[in-house]
Amino acid sequence: MGTKNYEFSKTSSSFGGKGWLVILFSFVCILFDSSIINDSLNVTIGAFAEIKEWNISLLYIFSTITAWIAVVGAAMWGIISHKISIRFAWALSLGICSAACFLWGHASSPIVYFICLAAASVGGMGFAYIANLNVISNWFPRKKGLAMGWVTIGFPVSAMISLPLTSNLLAKGGLTTIYNFYGIATLILCIICIVFIRDFPEQAGAFPDNDKSFDKAAADRQLQEGLAYMKTSPWTVKKLFATKTTWLIGFSLGVMELFALGIMTNFVPRFMQAGYQMPQIIGMLTITGAVACVGSYLCGVLDAHVGPKKATIITYFFGIASIILNLIPNPVTVYLSLPFLGVLLGGSANYLVSICNTIWGRYDFPMSYKVIKPIVAALGALGVAVVGVIGHSVSYTAAYIFLACLAAVATIVMFFVDDTLVGKDL
Repeated sequence: MGTKNYEFSKTSSSFGGKGWLVILFSFVCILFDSSIINDSLNVTIGAFAEIKEWNISLLYIFSTITAWIAVVGAAMWGIISHKISIRFAWALSLGICSAACFLWGHASSPIVYFICLAAASVGGMGFAYIANLNVISNWFPRKKGLAMGWVTIGFPVSAMISLPLTSNLLAKGGLTTIYNFYGIATLILCIICIVFIRDFPEQAGAFPDNDKSFDKAAADRQLQEGLAYMKTSPWTVKKLFATKTTWLIGFSLGVMELFALGIMTNFVPRFMQAGYQMPQIIGMLTITGAVACVGSYLCGVLDAHVGPKKATIITYFFGIASIILNLIPNPVTVYLSLPFLGVLLGGSANYLVSICNTIWGRYDFPMSYKVIKPIVAALGALGVAVVGVIGHSVSYTAAYIFLACLAAVATIVMFFVDDTLVGKDL
């Protein structure tokens, strides 16, 4: 029988011991992916170019190309998760990234560098987005927004710690030390994944959302019914691509990712162009990162209270407000813009899992996410180049105005998303 007098709340962080293990593991995986693929490059690209005497522009181009390769990897990890298991995909992606990191520090040519970056990027897509967030959806079908609020804190934490971490490792042992550290860390995570992580909470002797109101036999029976349904679900890849909701979500949340990546990867040159000095810019980054940590959790709470559709729209208003304040040529308004930006950065990675689960339910989520995530990632990958090109060729003021207009369009698009449940839930 279920636990008597147990009151379930989707806004409570009572995930249970095993649930918190999944959340913390997911958080750490996201932190390392963001650090390896994005944030550490602030140090390592310049070091590779200087030590190896390589063309630094070529290395930046490699990052753009491998981001698109990772989009293809998203589909691959979705297929592996579906055909074998999510845990297998998660562990394999960590293993691939680990091997790439061990080789990366010894890269003897730009081609070897590119191969290592591509392999690590594809691996990161698996262990930070596809396998990782599929498990989060399976474990927390009704608390997915709140759970995502916790795990995506890994992104801003990476932004805050990667620069000093990689700078210190570079000074102590060079590039080899940096990538050996990442290789060892992801190898340890791979082992932890194999030993402790399971696709569904029922397989670990736990309950979805840590909801103890029903007994284990009922939970196991419900899981088997759901798994049987997944084999004959009408929500195929073809049907999802033919569904308007797929493209509306893909565009709206893809723009949010483009917005976040475009601003953060061009943060330093934008403010240097505006006349700020590096110590001031580092202070701004610290403020933005700290607020983003809190913002990630608050966006999760907002999602739990109003749903992912409304939460996305509200978060966009914060992002547009940050642009407006940032463009006013006054230090006071510029600093006021940073908390607004931090909220959008904190929420930018939260909503896709939640809205897919809300619309397609626990058992149709994997297929919907497998289709929509590559759309979001492909659009988001344009952020670095779009903001950078407009910023350098015209001005960052023009780039920010473009982002604000694009965000306004994406907000309107989200209004037209029908978030009615159409798939199979619990």
